[in-house]
Parts: sequence; structure tokens; C-alpha cells
Amino acid sequence: MPEMEQQTLFQKSAVKTAAVIVTTLLAAYGMANLEVIRRAYNAYERGEAHFNEKMYKQAMWDYQEVQEFYFLPHTHWVDLAAEKEFICRAYLGDWVPPEGPLDADVRQTRAAEYEKYKAEIAQITPVGDSTYQPAPLTTYEKDQLKKAK
Repeated sequence: MPEMEQQTLFQKSAVKTAAVIVTTLLAAYGMANLEVIRRAYNAYERGEAHFNEKMYKQAMWDYQEVQEFYFLPHTHWVDLAAEKEFICRAYLGDWVPPEGPLDADVRQTRAAEYEKYKAEIAQITPVGDSTYQPAPLTTYEKDQLKKAK
């Protein structure tokens, strides 16, 4: 009989240990998801601040950050950032990203997303981003300007 009791105690102890391990793993997983959601929210809010200041290029980069780095778990911040990215592109008239293949128009490469926002985007007149400073002229460009004069 004592052997039976010892086996039952061992089983109870094993169940408790397994429960603690599972609970710890679930808590760690939940905390990681909350951190990703928090970062997505912060990046989206940075984008909103830039958008309100009409800094469309910087806002677009923030919205892209939400979509690229914080997609999983998929939250509503990702969907909002996709919409706002298209709105920023419409204001900038910037449909061909520099890092993509030549003439890779975002309206074609991301056609499903573009269709969702096409009506809203069609009402926007491109204004550009006056807060985004272009790179200074290179020596070659300066020489070309001197030759032109």
C-alpha cells in the first residue's frame, strides 16, 4: 500500500510541475505578443504624428515599419498602417519604391490592398513632402550646372 501512495504522490507532483511549466510558457508567449502589439502601436502613433505635420515621407516609413516588423500577431494597427501608407503615397505621388525592382508600381504589386483604398486615394491631389530635404548636390552635379551656365 505505501508503494501505491508514493506513486500517487509522484503523479500529483508531476501534474503540478507540468501545470507550472505550461502556465509559465503561456505567460511568456502572452508577454511577447503584448510587446509586439505595443511596438506596433508606438510606430503607428509616430506615423500619425508625422502625418499630422504633413511629413508624409517619414509617416510612410513609420507605417511601413508597423507592417514589416509587427505583422505577427496581426493586429488592427497593421491594417490601419497599410491604409495610411497608401494615403501617404498618394500625397507624395510616390508609387515606385526605390528598393523595389525597376518600375515596380506599388499599385500593381499590392493590388489587393490598393483596391480597398482606391476610392479614397483617388480624391487626393499629390502635394509632395516639403519637410523632406533632398540630398545635397554632388560634385559632378555642381560641375554640370557650371557648364550649363
